[in-house]
Amino acid sequence: MARSIVGNLKFKKSEGFDSNEFAKMVEQAYESTKRDGKGTKKVTFAPSTIGYGHGNCARYWFIAFNGADFADNNDAMSIANMLNGTYAHTRLETIIEKTGVLKEKEREIKSEDPPIRGFSDVILEWDGKEVIGEIKTTNEANYLIKQAGMKATGNHLLQILTYMKIEGADQGFLFYENKNTQEFCVIPVNMNERNKKIIDDTFDWLREVHKAYVDKTIPNRAFTKSQWACKNCPVKKDCWAKDANEGEVIISALEPPK
Repeated sequence: MARSIVGNLKFKKSEGFDSNEFAKMVEQAYESTKRDGKGTKKVTFAPSTIGYGHGNCARYWFIAFNGADFADNNDAMSIANMLNGTYAHTRLETIIEKTGVLKEKEREIKSEDPPIRGFSDVILEWDGKEVIGEIKTTNEANYLIKQAGMKATGNHLLQILTYMKIEGADQGFLFYENKNTQEFCVIPVNMNERNKKIIDDTFDWLREVHKAYVDKTIPNRAFTKSQWACKNCPVKKDCWAKDANEGEVIISALEPPK
């Protein structure tokens, strides 16, 4: 169910300028920015999607690699949050540049095996070594949890580890900003034995998924129709079509690190 972004209280219609009508127009303007997902075809895994919701499902990637009409299920509030996140990234990248240790912004990072393509937010030059950073904005409740444990979300950890593995970097970080207060915390990520195993296992899973696509053997569904990952999947319509193949190979869902 779509969430309303309009906070107007419904008073009697006023003469001239109608604030309620204008508010509806703004909401519709947000919704008009939805991307047309017709005929979308993925050619690489996206680091920001790996480990998040439908990104944990091999069947999603199989359908995405073969091409499908992607449905944009985001409501106006989700779109506004994403736009705010984009603006915050630009602002924080500018601030980080003023530290004098920023080496590069928005570096393209690619892998052939498995096929991966993404863009890291920032690369720092620190004691002669590169440190890869990702910027994330979150609400106060989630921020306080991350701050208290100084621990990244599982899918965020996979994203930064993906970049670190491809680039051969030993160190990285997640920069979390509290959207309510602009307070931030920096969570370091080291390529220790635990994280090395996490990302090596993830790459093995990605290779298995891509092989299913190359072999033209569609995987099983990793989630039920009622689960969040499935309900919000952009290829749900194709996946659950009446004539859809139930699956020719079993690949378990990717489990993000806890």
